[in-house]
Amino acid sequence: MRSILEENDLVCAEVRHIQHDGSLDLQPRSQKYGKLQRGQLLTVPAYLVKRRKQHFHHLEQYDADLILGCNGFIWVGEHVVVDEETNSNEEQHKLSMEVEAFTPLATRRHICRLANVVRMLSALGFTLTVELIIQTVEASLASNIEINNMLGAQFYVQTAEREAKRRADLSRRMNGPW
Repeated sequence: MRSILEENDLVCAEVRHIQHDGSLDLQPRSQKYGKLQRGQLLTVPAYLVKRRKQHFHHLEQYDADLILGCNGFIWVGEHVVVDEETNSNEEQHKLSMEVEAFTPLATRRHICRLANVVRMLSALGFTLTVELIIQTVEASLASNIEINNMLGAQFYVQTAEREAKRRADLSRRMNGPW
């Protein structure tokens, strides 16, 4: 295990069991769990993350992975190709070393844009779902908002107004016209 992981590495795994002394037994169920690299870890209040069956999302249009943890930890990073055929840890380590060359600039920009959207939606107190995150990223692209301006007041107001309109429309559809 030490040949793959070092202290302070960021990993994704399920908690299998909590020991009496407070230590954890972690279970990586498949190859999609493991060391997280080339991305950003964000923390939001856990109540903002909507509990769903699926927490791992590959956002193909951005070549990024999004993990929405029910504990409030959110990972946005470069997409990792999962090879189910690779069984040995040594082979997996070799593959990760080969791929570690670089992350394309476009992918890094998408990761930053996604992370800024998560930060903004969290600050506004919106429940985080993959659909809302993608919708907000698309709105930022359509509005030609630069990544470094996404956390400014103008985009916050646009996003809050768009969400208020969406909720009002949804309420009208559910209640019918008066």
